[in-house]
Amino acid sequence: MIDIDRMDQQLSAALTADMAGAQRVPSSPRRRERPLCAPPRPPSPSSATELLELGRLEEADAATSAVAHPRDALTWTTMRALLTGRQDTARSGVEELRHLAQRTDDAPAWDGYWVQRFWVAFEWGTEEERFDVLDHCRARAYRFDDLPWWGNLTLLLAVMGKRDEAERAFDAASKLRPDAHALDLVTNLIEGAALLGDAGRVAAALPALRSPEGRLVVVGHGVVCKGSVDRYRALGLAALGRRAEAADSFRRAESAHRAIGAGPLLARTLQQASGSLIAA
Repeated sequence: MIDIDRMDQQLSAALTADMAGAQRVPSSPRRRERPLCAPPRPPSPSSATELLELGRLEEADAATSAVAHPRDALTWTTMRALLTGRQDTARSGVEELRHLAQRTDDAPAWDGYWVQRFWVAFEWGTEEERFDVLDHCRARAYRFDDLPWWGNLTLLLAVMGKRDEAERAFDAASKLRPDAHALDLVTNLIEGAALLGDAGRVAAALPALRSPEGRLVVVGHGVVCKGSVDRYRALGLAALGRRAEAADSFRRAESAHRAIGAGPLLARTLQQASGSLIAA
């Protein structure tokens, strides 16, 4: 029978020691003086990505340094090496990411590895390296209908001079329904068509390029930075014969790439500006 006057004591006695401890309200003054607000959380990879998209590179680096996951730190370091043209560091980072993915069987690590390996092959790859990556592109596009890999496939085929297949891949990718990867896809399609010298396809892809001026194109959570969206817009405008607008866009891209120390992208911007504006 429960004595109402002694209910608290009886209930406490009926609980296990652990449960009783959980029921007691801490009486320590020090505990009661804790702030009600939780301490701020470390910035997430997505916040670093947003800063990178805005060209705020130092802030993005600082935000990433607060992320503890080794995969994210390694991916970011390799992205920065790709951006600034440090080939040896980029290659080493890609290999480290592969080893990490093998040890942990971590799907995001494998995805990041293949994307970064693609861009190493695109920038500096031997013919053998590019063929290895091309096999992966074909599998991801043809077998799995993976949207961003249709763009990668088109671009790699174009740089390897495989025109017929590149045109077919461009046309197939253009019919796919856009998703969260649409900016990555359309920028690759524009550059792939530009490498083919196909002004009609460059112009056809331009309407899908809806990112605001001045933004940087970032793949995933800082896996790769493809530089200023204005470079891609300039290629499309040049293909349409809108020379003055194209020149303005190329200048914005040039300034953006200088500001972030992206030497390879700066060189490509200047080369494409020269060729596109002369041909327009």
